[in-house]
Amino acid sequence: MGAAHAADAVPGATTLDHTQVEYVSHCGGCHGIEGISGNTFVPTMRNAVGAFACTDEGRAYLIRVPGVSMSLIRNDQTLADVMNFVMLRLAGSSLPSDFHPYTASEIHDLRQHPLSVPGFMQQRSEVLGRALAACSSKKSGKEG
Repeated sequence: MGAAHAADAVPGATTLDHTQVEYVSHCGGCHGIEGISGNTFVPTMRNAVGAFACTDEGRAYLIRVPGVSMSLIRNDQTLADVMNFVMLRLAGSSLPSDFHPYTASEIHDLRQHPLSVPGFMQQRSEVLGRALAACSSKKSGKEG
């Protein structure tokens, strides 16, 4: 079979772009290929992670968590692309309408301050609680 047939080797097969490959390789093992993790302490991102973007604190938190700030994805633009994929493709209805994509510069600055607190899960809960309250407030403001 020649090279001309290589593209048709598996008709209808899913193809991934570079950013999706990075997500699957570095994040999908724990968070799930589609953003749905198993029944563990690892949070599901699908239709949920966008809530963090309702506050600056939550937005920064997503980059400062150890799995992101110390990711093997060392290129800041590539990591920004992966985080934007997470937010724009996996966050679904949880993403606030005023979300603005992460930049390489923002990623670079935030990953210089990784979170390393003993009460990591408690901190996550508190940050998410404030973000959810802000999301709710934003929605109420739009409706009122």
